Amino acid sequence: MYKVIPITWRKEFINEIEIIYKSLKDQERRIFDSTFYEDNTNVLDSMESLINNNHIYILKEDNNIISTFILNHFKIYKGIINTVNIHCAIRRPYWGPKAREACKYFLDYLEDNYKIKKLIAEVPQCGYGVIKLLKDLGFKHEGTLKECMIFKDKNNNDKWYDKLIYSITRKDL
Repeated sequence: MYKVIPITWRKEFINEIEIIYKSLKDQERRIFDSTFYEDNTNVLDSMESLINNNHIYILKEDNNIISTFILNHFKIYKGIINTVNIHCAIRRPYWGPKAREACKYFLDYLEDNYKIKKLIAEVPQCGYGVIKLLKDLGFKHEGTLKECMIFKDKNNNDKWYDKLIYSITRKDL
C-alpha cells in the first residue's frame, strides 16, 4: 500500500533526496517552467530551497518512490490554507494508470490531514497528459494566462506557452 512521507533536508532522507533529485532532473523543463530557476540556480539548489521553505512529500509503495509532491505559495487565514499550489513529479516507470492512483491517494491524504480550501495546479497548455490527469482527479479549469510560461519545445528550444490554471475547491470549509 501507499505511504506519504514529508521530506526534510536531513541525513536520514539522503537516499530519498537523491531519488527526488534524479526524478526532478529527468523532468526538469517539464515540471517547472524556465522562469522557476531564478538567478541561474540549478535543480539541486531549487530543490533544497523547496525542501527548506515549503512542503515536499514522497509517495512510496513498499520501498519504491512513486512520486514527489511539492506544495508552495501558501496563503493561510485563521488556520485554513486558503490557497496552495501543487506540483507533482511522477517517476517515469509509474506514468499512466499508476500516476492517477498515486495522485488520488495524495489528494485524499491532503484532505484528511490539512484544511485546504483551494488547491491550485498551474500547467502549460502543451501538458496534455497532465491536463487529462487533473481533469480525471476533479480539478476544474479556472483560467488562462496568455504566454507566461517558458518550456522547452520538442526541439529543446525555449517557447512561450499559456498557463492553464486548474483547481479543486473544498466546499466543506
